[in-house]
Amino acid sequence: MKLFSLSFLRLFLVGLLFSSCIIFHEEVIDDEDLVDVTYILPVYETTSQLVQKVSVDPPKDYAEAGKIVTYQHYIFINKPQEGIHVVDNSDPANPQNLHFISIPGSLDMSIIDDHLYSDMYSALVVFDISEITSPELIEDFTVEEVFYYDPYITLDASVNFAEIGEYSRYESIDNSLGIVTSWRTEIRREPLEDQQLRYLSLESADVAATSSGEDSTFGEVSTAGSMTRFLPIDRYLYTINFNELVLFSIADDYRPSRFARLDTSTQAETLFQLNELLFVGSTTGMLMYDVSRPDNPNYINSIEHFRSCDPVVADLSYAYVTLRGGTNCFTETNQLQIIDIRDPQNLTVVSRQVMFNPHGLAIHEDFLLVCDGSAGIKVLDVSDRENPEVMTTESIPFAYDIIVDYPSAVVVGEGVIYQYDLSALPAITKTAELILSTKQ
Repeated sequence: MKLFSLSFLRLFLVGLLFSSCIIFHEEVIDDEDLVDVTYILPVYETTSQLVQKVSVDPPKDYAEAGKIVTYQHYIFINKPQEGIHVVDNSDPANPQNLHFISIPGSLDMSIIDDHLYSDMYSALVVFDISEITSPELIEDFTVEEVFYYDPYITLDASVNFAEIGEYSRYESIDNSLGIVTSWRTEIRREPLEDQQLRYLSLESADVAATSSGEDSTFGEVSTAGSMTRFLPIDRYLYTINFNELVLFSIADDYRPSRFARLDTSTQAETLFQLNELLFVGSTTGMLMYDVSRPDNPNYINSIEHFRSCDPVVADLSYAYVTLRGGTNCFTETNQLQIIDIRDPQNLTVVSRQVMFNPHGLAIHEDFLLVCDGSAGIKVLDVSDRENPEVMTTESIPFAYDIIVDYPSAVVVGEGVIYQYDLSALPAITKTAELILSTKQ
């Protein structure tokens, strides 16, 4: 028994030595065969960690155009990925920049009876704004993991690609670790034959949308510009989530709850409600839904167009769609389309008008106001829908979106809010502007 044990021990030691040599041989690699590889790594945060970053801060610069809503005599302007500016417009000739609500990953918003709803990356968060000077986050109302978000949207701001060497790799995203809020780099020495060519910088998707502050059983809701993707309808909050509509039911205490998802079969961008009709602008066309039962929207019809960015507004007989070209809009087409919607089963484009780079728009009777990017604000006479005519152009550095509350309008640009008197349409008169950015 002792001899057997001794022999077994010798065999074990010889085997261990042999395997160690193999392992050692595999691990020893000539340094000349190693290269520096820059790994681009996601940085994760949980929803609870992000909630701790929500705060009410002094007024901040506003240097990038974002979504806009009006509520009572206040203007709320989104600063993409950072939060919301709150402006007191009780004296339109002298608007006051009150404060900034910091919300990481915020892109859109809506207000229902003193409750502000905003996205925070993949979550929906709610604020009590009954005391406008001290908004309070209702942390228990947070709904997690409901929105798709672009994890690469902060990539260019986080990583200096000019400093990255010949070889690089992206580390795969693991959603179980949290929300990707930024990126970092790490250099590792690896065998040359394992490497691949460096990836190019990824472009972020440009998500847009539209809404109206019309009919609702809520006491008071915000009015949105034509670029929003949040829209209260009856006791529901409609939101756009890439290729689907996500509905939240809103309880008596204004707590949102997951209610339904509806596949749009396209990349949806904008929402606009007219009575019992819901118009969805997408990158490939305009969709119509019957929302006479807001808890069960019913698809009616759609009309396709060039692949582009696409906000939409409508009146009782026609829909007005701006098609915008550019890097994130998949085409170079820039035009206004007017669509006859009197027979929803037979949607027809009745006219087209060339534009420069149109964004948001609004309709008032026979006049259409289009924010045409760096070409300013254009006022079109659309009394003859088959022959729209540009009557007035207001030259401003950039026009992004517009909300009309006749006889006045609020226009958001790059770092500036403009206010106009529309009482003499097609002429418009600027009555005030508020510069929110020191970069102007």
